[in-house]
Amino acid sequence: MDSSRMRWGTVGPVLLIVGLLFLFLSKAGEPQTQYAPLGAYFDYAEASVPVNAVTPLPPAEFQAIQRANADRSTAQIDLVLEAELYRDDLGPLGAELQAALDYVQERTGIRLADRIKLIISQDAGCGFHGLTYSDVRVIYIYSCAGVPRQRVVNIAAHEFVHQLEQDRYGPPHLSADLVLSEGFATWGAGKYWLGGNPDFATFARQYRDTGAALPLGTHYASVGAGGMNVLYYEWAAFVDYLLATYGRERFDALYLTGGGQQPGAAQYATIYSRPFSQLEAEWQGWLGQ
Repeated sequence: MDSSRMRWGTVGPVLLIVGLLFLFLSKAGEPQTQYAPLGAYFDYAEASVPVNAVTPLPPAEFQAIQRANADRSTAQIDLVLEAELYRDDLGPLGAELQAALDYVQERTGIRLADRIKLIISQDAGCGFHGLTYSDVRVIYIYSCAGVPRQRVVNIAAHEFVHQLEQDRYGPPHLSADLVLSEGFATWGAGKYWLGGNPDFATFARQYRDTGAALPLGTHYASVGAGGMNVLYYEWAAFVDYLLATYGRERFDALYLTGGGQQPGAAQYATIYSRPFSQLEAEWQGWLGQ
């Protein structure tokens, strides 16, 4: 009898059990996927709407959504209508959404890594808003009867940029500094959020001159819908300043430093050799130019 076989017959099962136990323990320690709602609630400065609390969907429901047949597909979007909203406008809506996605990809310099599913759902309270589950490539837009189709496209432009952020920065996007994640998504939406104004600095100056401005480090949860609207536009103007002054490479490096979804919590001093407060003061001077 082969002695090596005999030894394996005795020791093999023990090693197998130990190996399975090690695998189980290593998996148990891994961080679980977080379906973080990173959403925009407005399509232009004067169009504030109520913010509804939305419970993130469990993975099983995401899988069901991803298996669903799209009502309309474009080059990069599978569009699903969960209600009768916009069904008569399905063709034009699909084309306009793809045009918005093309625009934000060009503006941000980021290409979509894979197709996305965009779901338009009815909100009983008419709390028009969007949510991007970027790690599973699903975007929800909650709307209701009477909301113009163009507003859906406008808010989708912002949500598309959140998906592009995920594709460029990976998992760190889900814990990014809100000034950067929401600011870049608003800035990236460009003309869809500018309402005919030349840039986001125009809004920031207007807020400053009318006394409506908020410190950049303010969390939107503390200021209501109107204050959140102000912050999104201020953050977009601040992102514009960082990109114009220090360039894209350093902005990308800053984004990857995280921030726990807290405004102003990324490692600004490490990347720019000056703290967030100093950069905010310099941005204020830039606005005055």
